[in-house]
Amino acid sequence: MTTNTQSFLTEHATSHLMDYQIQKINRQIQDFIHVNQEIDHYHFDVCPKCGKKHPRLIKAGLANSGKQMLKCKDCGKRFVIDRGQLTFYSHQPADKWNELIIDTLEGNSLQHTAASIDVHEMTVFRMRHKFLKFLEDEESPICTQ
Repeated sequence: MTTNTQSFLTEHATSHLMDYQIQKINRQIQDFIHVNQEIDHYHFDVCPKCGKKHPRLIKAGLANSGKQMLKCKDCGKRFVIDRGQLTFYSHQPADKWNELIIDTLEGNSLQHTAASIDVHEMTVFRMRHKFLKFLEDEESPICTQ
C-alpha cells in the first residue's frame, strides 16, 4: 500500500486529529477529486435508470445547468452525467464544490466559504449539509436484501 504525503488539511486542523483520521480524510478527498476527473469519461458500468450492465450510452444534449446528458439506448431514458454523485442536482460547478470541501475540512465558517466561492450563505449551508450527508452515506451504506 502506498502512502500519499499530500495533505489537504491545515496545520490547525491536523493538530486536533489523530493520524488515521488525517489519512482517511485525505483518501476521501483524493477519491472525490478522482471522481471529478473520471466524470469527463462518460463511463457507466450500470445504467442508473434501468440497471442494465454495460449499457449503450449516447450523448443527449446538455441540461439547463450546462451538464452533459446521456441517453441509454436500452431503456431510452436520459440522465445527467453526474447522477448519483455529490454534484448531482446542483447548479454549482465542480470547482466550487472542491473549494467547499476543502473549506469544510479546514473548519472555515459558512461566511468565509460563501465569500470565497461567491454564493449565498444559505447555499453554502445546503452544499455543506449535502457533503456531510454524502460522507456519512459513504461511511456506512445501508444494506438492502
